[in-house]
Amino acid sequence: MLIATPETYQTEIAGETTSLPIIQLDDRRAIALLMVIDMGVRFGEMVGAAIARHFAPLKPDIVVGSATLGIPIAIEVSRRLGKDQYVILQKSPKFHLADAMIEEVRSITTMTPQRLLLDRRSIRLLQGKRVLVVDDVVATGSSMAAAIRLVRRAGGEVMGAGVILTEGHSWRDALGKDAGLIETLGHIPQFDIVDGVATPDPATERNPWSPPVGAARLAGTAGI
Repeated sequence: MLIATPETYQTEIAGETTSLPIIQLDDRRAIALLMVIDMGVRFGEMVGAAIARHFAPLKPDIVVGSATLGIPIAIEVSRRLGKDQYVILQKSPKFHLADAMIEEVRSITTMTPQRLLLDRRSIRLLQGKRVLVVDDVVATGSSMAAAIRLVRRAGGEVMGAGVILTEGHSWRDALGKDAGLIETLGHIPQFDIVDGVATPDPATERNPWSPPVGAARLAGTAGI
């Protein structure tokens, strides 16, 4: 893992300033990396409460998250919504997933194509249910699009998608009309390496008068 210069990028998540490491992907690109599993218990509680607070009025029946970084989010949002069960879409072909429902996905942080797998035993939890899909970051939109497709193939109604951060804007094209389902706690740009310095790509920054989708609604976590 190659740390870029500058080493960190500050952004707001649910109204709180958070410092993220800037990681160089290659000699031209870098990203601000959110590793939710390294952010501590308080952070997980904060983002879980913020997402749950927004979606609670829509009365989701169940929460779906994608392994690995979507797991703690699915757990915290489910806890705040008072739900005991949740569904995790896996990426590793474990022995009990031999006949799983599969969708292909390509992530900005991985070099090879991946797959999302839904255990067919979980179909009963989704069929005919109002489903909230959650994840850590939506960047290319490929992972989120695959998750939404799997839920729909299982007979679930996707009534919303909550993420901690949106990264850049290409996810809007990948998701098409489903981009309107996304609610986020904050936004980060993508970075170009210019003369050895990680510089935010202006095309991926959000206009100052256009706050992250749902930012005003999702900020403030004292509720659920």
